[in-house]
Amino acid sequence: MAQQTSSQTSRPRDPDTLRRNIKEGALYGLIAGAIFAVAEIGASAAMGDPALMPVRMFASILLGQAALQEVAIGTAVVVGLLVHFALSAIFGVAYGAINNVFSQATRADVARQAGIGLGFGAVLWFVNFQIIARLLFPWFLMANQFAQLILHAVFFGLLLGLMFAAAERRVEQPRRAQAPA
Repeated sequence: MAQQTSSQTSRPRDPDTLRRNIKEGALYGLIAGAIFAVAEIGASAAMGDPALMPVRMFASILLGQAALQEVAIGTAVVVGLLVHFALSAIFGVAYGAINNVFSQATRADVARQAGIGLGFGAVLWFVNFQIIARLLFPWFLMANQFAQLILHAVFFGLLLGLMFAAAERRVEQPRRAQAPA
């Protein structure tokens, strides 16, 4: 069994690592958010709903339930995408902050990050749909909840985890090359 170095087992306390995780979290949140939005649109169309209904739902966070039908499609798309990408960046930053508490070995492990990402997406769905939507946006409960759980876990959380694992592996490569033999 190979012995792990202290950089692989220790918890990161380096403010540079936290800054990197936050910065990457915002970027990766935007990337995962774009893929998630496309998946939401595709799922909506596949279920026989209007393809842009997810974007209208995003807009309804600011514009209220009227965004689902009464608000002009152009307005709904602009507001919906702004809301969606702002939240995607925020959720990516949250993932980055959470990721910072893990050891370098966990941060670089694809399987662990995949699991953490899937869990993050599932928790995100639970908080957004089962708590916040029930209190503030009950029309969000019209969406197929199982489909939403899968979409959040796979097309947002999993993607975040995989992007973070890849980034950590890129950072660790130069460290290994510089380490004394």
